[in-house]
Amino acid sequence: MTPLDLLVKQYVAPVMKAAGFKKSGRTFRLTASNGDQAILGFARHYVDPAAAVFEVDYRIVPAPHWEWITRYHASGEAPAPMAFGSAVVAGRVVPPSHAAHAPDSEMPFRARWALREDNGLSCGEALATVLHDESVPQIVHLLDRSNLLQECRHPVMPVVRLVPLTRVEIFLRVDEAPNEEIESLLSDVQLVSPHDDFVIWARQRLMARNSTAD
Repeated sequence: MTPLDLLVKQYVAPVMKAAGFKKSGRTFRLTASNGDQAILGFARHYVDPAAAVFEVDYRIVPAPHWEWITRYHASGEAPAPMAFGSAVVAGRVVPPSHAAHAPDSEMPFRARWALREDNGLSCGEALATVLHDESVPQIVHLLDRSNLLQECRHPVMPVVRLVPLTRVEIFLRVDEAPNEEIESLLSDVQLVSPHDDFVIWARQRLMARNSTAD
């Protein structure tokens, strides 16, 4: 087991398990009852022979967004959302200065952790603390669609929106909002190419919802 994998097992896994996340390697996944997912993962950077340098990021992936992303996959064959993959918002787990690889750098390099032979305990404890006190509460908060929509409309948290706001509104409201409100949002969608079929997809999903309700 590598030092990074050992750190994940000893310090990260207990925190994430207590919050309801499922572990697969260096990836942790929390799935809401409506199918929305939060994925936290580790990315290793081979930039320092004296340290295991890595980032810890998370993504919030509402189910309608992932349905859009995987719309061309055959039924039952769509992959699961991935850490560092397509999402509505992304956040970083930023280390305190004593555990950072480049504590005096600007983002994104300031977000890199450094695990060395002499700091395994302090690095692991710091990561567990940041996860428990900051990142996991943020993730759980954003996994609620109303909270995520509020954050995207009026940002206050250290996360980055990855999708245009109008599309976010549609992804987060298409399962419940009145038809006329979704249609109003669709009229404001900016297509990114002549082949962008987002509006068609959204209307098909809305029709499917309506037929199920009937």
